[in-house]
Formats: sequence, structure tokens, C-alpha cells
Amino acid sequence: VASYWLATLPGLKVVGPLTVALLIGITLRTALGLSPVLVEGTRYSARTVLRLGIVLMGARLDFGLVAKVGPRVLLLALAVIVGGILGIRWVTKRFGVPEKLGTLLAVGTSICGASAVVAASSVTRADEEDTTLAVGLCGILGTVGVLFYVFVGPVMGLSTAQLAILSGATLHEVAQVMAAAFTWGTSAGDLGTLVKLTRVVLLAPALVVLGLASGAGGKVRYSLKEPPIPWFVIGFLAVGVLGSVGVLPAAAKAGLSTASVFLMVMAMAAMGLGTHLSMVRRAGMRVVYAGLTGFAALALSAWGLIQLLSIQ
Repeated sequence: VASYWLATLPGLKVVGPLTVALLIGITLRTALGLSPVLVEGTRYSARTVLRLGIVLMGARLDFGLVAKVGPRVLLLALAVIVGGILGIRWVTKRFGVPEKLGTLLAVGTSICGASAVVAASSVTRADEEDTTLAVGLCGILGTVGVLFYVFVGPVMGLSTAQLAILSGATLHEVAQVMAAAFTWGTSAGDLGTLVKLTRVVLLAPALVVLGLASGAGGKVRYSLKEPPIPWFVIGFLAVGVLGSVGVLPAAAKAGLSTASVFLMVMAMAAMGLGTHLSMVRRAGMRVVYAGLTGFAALALSAWGLIQLLSIQ
């Protein structure tokens, strides 16, 4: 609840309630510690509640958006996601970032920030420490990206519409895209948000691929208990399909979307409560440098694609 309220403030609105909840959890753990009585509930929230939130997050999907943005913008979004995940993963390897943390950074930067990170963390069975680091870094990098686009964007040789598309194609969070794109007008804000939501829709197939690629020893699992695609990802897709074909009314989609964010905020607070600040020292600045380099390369590539594809 505190995270929701704090995330409405001007300085924190850009990073969103998930990152705010994570920071509050870390602060409380550092200041007060974690009572043994709270350990089981914290672990339950960081895992089971998180996965339920991911399932309900399917209500945010609208596969009809893919048809609305046009083939060139869709191609841009696909290129950003595929190239971003592969490219940033390569960058993190060069900086010596652990494999799963590098994957989370790549997915979060390429698709939709904290939501993508927490979804991918369950698919890849990443440690809570890696998830915490990736979420925090995505929030910081996205905020830096907003400031860069707002102040430097007008001298990049792009039209207002192109700047909006660039923001929607590269910034981490929906709130960050809106913060940047709406500075250039309502039409630019709507366009940037539409491009961003298209990337959110593409999180679904990305999770499927991650699920298929994350079996033990690289082998796909085919049991009912552990299918090649985790059950919560299947639920995420199912809710998305139901919403896209009109089975779920608008009010139900809005309610499920709000519930998903609330559950994921709970999970991020729990992850923060389980986090020691010493993890930042152990990770080192190489993680920050890798994330910054990857995001810069992604933005530069998207800028070049906008020019190459003649997206106006």
C-alpha cells in the first residue's frame, strides 16, 4: 500500500510501484532485520504470490494491438526484443555477469522492465538476489533513459512521432514511456504507449521460448508436474487470449490487471525483505556497466532501425 502511494509522487512515478516496493523491502530488512516468524510468509509471497500475479498479468495483453501498430513498427518491436535479448546477453557475458542475472537484465531491458524480470525469473528459476538486482537496475536505467530522451531527444534528428516510437520501443516501464512521450504532446504519448504495449504483448512468446530453453541440463521436460512451459506461463497466455477475444469484459480485465500489479508488488516487497545490501557489493559495478552498455546499444540500434525502415 505504501509503495502504491509513493509511486504516485512525481519523483517516483517513473519507476513504478514494483521497484518502490523492492526498495522499501530492502530498507526495512537493512534497518530492522527479518524476524524468523516472517520468513515463511516472505518466501511464499516471493514465489507463489508472484506466479499468481504473473497469471493475472495476462489481462494486460491485447493481441489485437499487434494489428494496430502496422507491420514496420511491429518489425521494429520484434527486432528490439530478439536483438536486445541476444545482444544484451552477449554484453553481460563480456562483463562477467552471471548467466541468469544476465538473462534477467536482457529480458527486462528488451521487453517491459520489472514485470518481465519477475516473470522471467520464475521461468529461468533465477535466485531472488539476481531478480532483485535486475529489477532495481531496470528501474534506474529506465529513469536515466527518460531524462536522456526528454533533454537530448530533440537534437537526435527524429520527428516527434519517431521520438515517441523510440521511447516506446526501448524504455523499460510503461510509466517511463508515458513520462517521456507525453512531453512531446498527446498524440506522441498515445503512440509511444501503443508501441510499448505491443512489446508487453510480445512478453508472452518470449516467456514460452525461455521456458523451453530452461529445462534441466538444457533438456525440455515433459511431465505434468513440470511441463516444458511452466504452468503459470500457460495461465498467463490463457488469460491473455480470453481477454483478447472478448470473453473477459473490460471491467474484469481492469480488475485482474490491478490485482496482478498488487500481487507482484507484494512479491517484490518480499524479495526486498529477503535481500542483504551486501549483494550489491558482491555483484560489483560490472553489472551496472553491463546494463548501461546494453541499454545504450539497444537505443542506438532502435534509432538506426527507425531510420532504416523509414518509420514516420
